[in-house]
Amino acid sequence: MGKRSTRITVGPERMLLADGLQPFLLLTRGGTMFVQGQLTAPPGFVRAKQNVIPGDGVSGNVISRDRGRTWERWQPKQWQKRQPFFEGAFLQRRDGTIQMFEWVATPTPRRGKCNVFLWESDDELKTLRGPIRSTVHLPQAKSDGFDDGGRPYTGITMHRTVLELPGGDLLAAIYCWFKGDDTPCPYQPKMCKFRCVLLRSGDRGRNWKYVSTIAADPKVGEEGFDEPAMARISRGPRAGRLVCLMRTGCYACAIYQATSDDDGATWSKPRPLSLRGVDPDLIELHDGTLACSFGWRTKNWYARKPPAHFGNYVAFSRDQGVSWDKPTFIPLEPNANTPWTTCYTTLRQLSPRELYLVYDVGRWGQAVRYIAGRKLTLH
Repeated sequence: MGKRSTRITVGPERMLLADGLQPFLLLTRGGTMFVQGQLTAPPGFVRAKQNVIPGDGVSGNVISRDRGRTWERWQPKQWQKRQPFFEGAFLQRRDGTIQMFEWVATPTPRRGKCNVFLWESDDELKTLRGPIRSTVHLPQAKSDGFDDGGRPYTGITMHRTVLELPGGDLLAAIYCWFKGDDTPCPYQPKMCKFRCVLLRSGDRGRNWKYVSTIAADPKVGEEGFDEPAMARISRGPRAGRLVCLMRTGCYACAIYQATSDDDGATWSKPRPLSLRGVDPDLIELHDGTLACSFGWRTKNWYARKPPAHFGNYVAFSRDQGVSWDKPTFIPLEPNANTPWTTCYTTLRQLSPRELYLVYDVGRWGQAVRYIAGRKLTLH
């Protein structure tokens, strides 16, 4: 899995959200941190008939306004009747506006148009505007599929990355199906293999249009290409390059990488990396290094004892994605009373030498489950 690794000091683990699983993290320039994760459904809870929030269909939030020193449960007034769910499609624009896109788009009666809801804040999440309707114009899309639990799912998923180009347009890496994407997933035949595509908006996220397919190949992995994370290189010889990492399966499949040097109009052929696992997160550090967190679900990861290599990792690229260092394993705290994680992680930079890693401890159906955070110091 690479020739070397960056030396890291791993700080103590801190519980952020009891009962939580599969976190996604927003960090603003003002130091506000927002984390959302899945919660256990209460007795009598009735799941949606379509687009069930992953897990039991319920989510919860925590917020920190001091760069992670203190945390509290957070439920804005606007979210008390209908809790929005996000899969990390967050950004803070250069003018300070925070934008948060809900996780999945639903078809409208107008052919080729789907709606996804947007929330905005101009004051570090002290107040919110929304839900604001955002329209995805994607006539190629197929929206009558199933998720990995075999439940009805429209599949047009705003996952991880929305970024602002120098001219103000937005780019979003999503995953979905196009008409003809009918290859079944080996472990869930109801679900077809996905593709990752790029969308662009010129009106602050109110309308999105198709730019290109980042990656699509029904022969790759168990799931095709899904769960994309994308970064834009800001400096050096490859400034302006888009680097996209993508999941390809649930059980020990390689993470793939594709790049674009023309704002996503065309992409390199996706190539497998030595990194293996699910839900990669990807950020550019202040010095231009790329940092990735991911979780490696080895085969038989539901066995009584975790297999070798199972767990959460961080990895670094010092040459803007051309090569990746050997990943560093991030163990769970020994006092967690469980060896398990769902392998979902998220990573942000607090200072030039300090990262903040968020992940979960436990898994579905277990008594011990929570979302944790810890600082990583780079040397």
